[in-house]
Amino acid sequence: MPQNPTIRDVAREAGVSAATASLALRNDTRLRKTTCEKVQRVAEKLGYHTNAVVSQLLAQLRTSRSPQYQATLGMINVSDNPNAMSEVHTFREWRKGYIERAKHLGYNVDEFWLHELNMSPHRLAEILHSRNIRGVLVAACHGNSHLPQGFVELFEKFACVVIGVHDVRPLVHLACNDQFSTARMAFEEAMLFGYTRPALAISEEVDDLLESRFLGAFLAAQSHHPAKNRVPPFSYHSPLGVSKGMKIGTPDLRRDFGKWFERYQPDVIFCIHDEVKEWVEGLKRSVPRDVGLVHLDWNEEFKGWAGMNQNNHLVGAASIDMIVGQLHRNELGIPSFPKCITVESSWIIGNTVRNQAAPKKKK
Repeated sequence: MPQNPTIRDVAREAGVSAATASLALRNDTRLRKTTCEKVQRVAEKLGYHTNAVVSQLLAQLRTSRSPQYQATLGMINVSDNPNAMSEVHTFREWRKGYIERAKHLGYNVDEFWLHELNMSPHRLAEILHSRNIRGVLVAACHGNSHLPQGFVELFEKFACVVIGVHDVRPLVHLACNDQFSTARMAFEEAMLFGYTRPALAISEEVDDLLESRFLGAFLAAQSHHPAKNRVPPFSYHSPLGVSKGMKIGTPDLRRDFGKWFERYQPDVIFCIHDEVKEWVEGLKRSVPRDVGLVHLDWNEEFKGWAGMNQNNHLVGAASIDMIVGQLHRNELGIPSFPKCITVESSWIIGNTVRNQAAPKKKK
């Protein structure tokens, strides 16, 4: 047995080429699983270890070249709306991120709708296998996020990553925004701008979907606030996946909002639906002179608003990094210990808050 075994020693012992041995040690998806396992057993037997410096140099060389086609991934839209990935701004940003990142790494993404007519688990499996797809993204989960049992069994055969929400069964790897941090940062920014009576207007459906992370962060931040200035959240019903141009709010809802506003007199409101601005202005209040507004899911469509950019395109990109990593390690099926990558938000200055040019200093 050589004292300092090389990749060629491993290849010779395993009966494969040096290139194949190198790919097998990285669990490259172009090789059979049995080949990878055989080479890895030989490497362990010989005591072979990769050279970290060489590996880094090779990685730099690979990333400096134009990406070559690696494989095709699948994206399954599980929303009831077949066009959700293009109509809802959050989903649209996810899509932008995962397509750009996949292309950068040399992958294509084929998109499917879970509820398409005659799309049974068996049919979807046939399509995925016929296109040699081994990695699957799951997106646009909301409402009842439990996948149909037949599809659960199907996903046991693939590397799978969910984008956006934790409440999906079975539990698999997840890429999402850190909504708790998002709401907490919004609260802290409002304090810097001199607001003293911050409030949260949140739909019950969104709050439930996000496992109360917006609400939890708001209440946690509020607990360090003087009791006399604590404004209870305003909760209301709204459809999930509301896109720009789709209005929410019945006359009863606007009336209830008005009663809440008049009773508690908030000076800044954190919200997820831009209709809140119309509700405020319907009460003859000026934004931002009388009350500030902070959008918790800001994007380019809300130019002029202050808010939190959840960097959803980076969430989509992170989902690709996760699934490609699984494929490189040949990790298929539902994981025993699911991992979650969270992406931080960025504060966006806008005209819906006051004194934005000279925020107060933290004490």
